Amino acid sequence: MALSDREIRNLKPEKKTSYSDGGGLYLEVTPAKGLKRWWLRYFMQGKDRKIPLGYYPEMSLSDARLEAAQTKGMVKNTVDPRDPLEERERKRLEKIAKAEADARQAEIERRKIESEDAYFKSRLTFQGLYERWLKAVIRHHKDKGVEMERCFGKDVLPFIGHLYAEDVTRQQISLLLTHITERGSKVMAGRTLSNLRQCFGYGIGIGLIEYDPTSHLKKSAFAGKAKMRDRVLSEAELTHLLQVALFNTKLSFKGKAAIKVMLSTAVRVGELLKAKYEHIDLTGRKWVIPAENAKNGKEHLVHLSDYAVAAFEELFQVVEHDIWLFTDRSKTKHVCVKTLTKQITDRQTNAPLSNRTTDTTSLMLSSGRWTPHDLRRTAATLMGGLKIPPYVIEKCLNHTEENRMIQTYQLATLYEERQQAFEALGRKLTLLSDPDAMQNEKIIQFNKYR
Repeated sequence: MALSDREIRNLKPEKKTSYSDGGGLYLEVTPAKGLKRWWLRYFMQGKDRKIPLGYYPEMSLSDARLEAAQTKGMVKNTVDPRDPLEERERKRLEKIAKAEADARQAEIERRKIESEDAYFKSRLTFQGLYERWLKAVIRHHKDKGVEMERCFGKDVLPFIGHLYAEDVTRQQISLLLTHITERGSKVMAGRTLSNLRQCFGYGIGIGLIEYDPTSHLKKSAFAGKAKMRDRVLSEAELTHLLQVALFNTKLSFKGKAAIKVMLSTAVRVGELLKAKYEHIDLTGRKWVIPAENAKNGKEHLVHLSDYAVAAFEELFQVVEHDIWLFTDRSKTKHVCVKTLTKQITDRQTNAPLSNRTTDTTSLMLSSGRWTPHDLRRTAATLMGGLKIPPYVIEKCLNHTEENRMIQTYQLATLYEERQQAFEALGRKLTLLSDPDAMQNEKIIQFNKYR
């Protein structure tokens, strides 16, 4: 039971006796010496220990209880109150330092865990990387990424779209490309590798991933060695095409006129099929191909020769839309840019396709299959044969100069030179189209060298 001041004053034992105040605090009375001393008993490191607190009445009951409470607090904090003051201070500081170190380590571990959680939560799948690349880069292409979406949707995303982008391996890319190659699409395999390389390069460039799994993979391993197409229609083939084939084929009237337009202007088939009536000025003999229709994104001005004007006049005889020269079935936009290529290709085969034209051989030529783009190459070749300088021909084709220095400083449009080149090309095509003119030219050449 707890002591009271009255009890303590009246204590007069005959021998040395201890009186408990509870909680380990007790008063030791020694009658022979007339002393009353406060002690505190405590338990530490598996042993019972005690420490003197002071003498009564110098240390009152309340003071003794307060000192006992403080001392037990030290014990609770693993500080032995029996140690000298300096030692206790040293241990106290060590304990504080250890507690701070433990707190710092705990904070490091907490942040590490949070960082790892954030890392795993933020890891991009290849699908996520592809979508970012599509939005940031490919959507700015002329076709808005339609072809890329078709390609990746068919061959790439089903295979690696669910994987984390940084976990995609070179072996997985190789297997993906091999599947494309084995179905007979070598060109698509090479194109897919190039697109994947651009996609992973974008991820590295903005810090989303660390390495490119397409590195060291060669297009030639999957697509074979690229063969540059060099099909050019000879003068004999052009003569047959312009004097015979275009009269016998069942190709549409506008399709026949389109062939003549492409030959006389050296434009790409897509640039013609996207053309609007407002782009063409037959009176001023000019055709403006806007930047959005040009492959290199640069506006191109084409001079129209007499032959080209005549070809456009044929084309204008059939008006299907008040805006587009060639409109699709919905009458809301231009026709698909692959339409004319398919129509021409279908007329150069011995194996007619189901639900396609029965006129399968009318556009066959002696040196093999040709495409609308070959007409562009043929026009350029004819210009070269007419002694047109190569740099003028390049301007006529609206090619982008690869030399950065020339591209930066030589900005002349050479329109007069291009005008002369297109006029010379038109005269050549007029000659090849007219059997009487060809005969007269042969007579002139014969007399010239006789």
